[in-house]
Amino acid sequence: MSVTRETARLPGMNPERTGRTLRQLRLQRQLSLRDLASLLYCDYSWVCNIEAGRRWPKDRGWVERADLALNADGVLITAWDADQCEQARAADTMRMLDQARRDSEALIAAPDGVHLDDIYDDIVHVARVSGIEAYDKTIQHALDVRAELMRRLREGAHRPAAIRDLYIALGKVSGVLAYLTLDLGRSDMARTYVRAAFQLADRAEHDQLRAWSRGTQSLAFRFTKDFELARDAAIDGLRYVGASTGTAEPRLLCGLAASTANLGDSQRAVELLEEADRARDRCGPDEIPGPLFGFSPAKQLYYHGFSLMWADDPETLRRAVKASHEAIVAWKEQNSPGDEMLTHIYLATACVRLHDLDGTMEAVGPILERPVTASFSWVKKRLNQLDGLLDENFPDSRVAAEMRETLQTYTHAA
Repeated sequence: MSVTRETARLPGMNPERTGRTLRQLRLQRQLSLRDLASLLYCDYSWVCNIEAGRRWPKDRGWVERADLALNADGVLITAWDADQCEQARAADTMRMLDQARRDSEALIAAPDGVHLDDIYDDIVHVARVSGIEAYDKTIQHALDVRAELMRRLREGAHRPAAIRDLYIALGKVSGVLAYLTLDLGRSDMARTYVRAAFQLADRAEHDQLRAWSRGTQSLAFRFTKDFELARDAAIDGLRYVGASTGTAEPRLLCGLAASTANLGDSQRAVELLEEADRARDRCGPDEIPGPLFGFSPAKQLYYHGFSLMWADDPETLRRAVKASHEAIVAWKEQNSPGDEMLTHIYLATACVRLHDLDGTMEAVGPILERPVTASFSWVKKRLNQLDGLLDENFPDSRVAAEMRETLQTYTHAA
């Protein structure tokens, strides 16, 4: 099969109807993968990759031939058409993000800006719905706000005394885009946006946004396992912590704990998490409350579970299990499905490392009951990691092997 006849999935696509439907039809006809490949005059690996969701047939003619060979009466074609619509929508989203990234790169080197008028409420709204409403809708809203702020920046439509407010507003919109792109698995874009956010905060001498940007930069580095850079970003962010920086201090300390734990120092991670708990008691309110620019107690418990699950001693691992259970209860009071799913994975990971296969299965169960969504990049990374840990800790277990196969099927659909 020529590479021009296939396409990889775009970030943000929903589960592959085409591959799932192809597999169902093949099994109904009692055909093996090689039987079907022979009927369609294509490679066995090509059909296997389509069914697994790793590839998607760009050529509708191929789908029509497969539908005919399987006597599917258009069922496969209907699934392909629906996937095509999803892919087109995802492509439009990525084009928007690419344009926004170019704007961010220009903004990093931009000259003096202009006044923020009365659109701050829009920024608050976008931040609050980020990760809850559809990604393309949130992105478009953020880009509309950003376009207006950029217009004022370019045209000098401002009162000179109010330029600081414009910088802060643009920095926060860049922060929203950083989070959205990281959720979509585009850490390269996220780093550009968060760098712009920090430089705008620096121009405005706004400590809360400077500290928040460094915390988000640390998060982006952890996404790509650059843990030393993540550690350094969190440490730098702590320079800006003060009475006006809201929940920045516990957030940065938790991010530093996560980086430190991944670098192999679980004892220091425990100390940092305890310091973060003390900081929680003295921190003030955030300028924009909510999951994006704030740091809730549930999120802090979540970081306890995430950081401590890398420990080697059973006592610390049991602390990770306890923290994750507490975080799951806390998430029930908040609408943050992605964080809740990740907490279940952290609980499962700690259970694996405690050699508790029953606890692992119980922790993973709620995840598999949920549909794969566009915010799946973090969840997929952690499930792949869990898959490897199951293989490492239970190499001869049939139950673990079945769980791994289930996880692989789930992640391939993303």
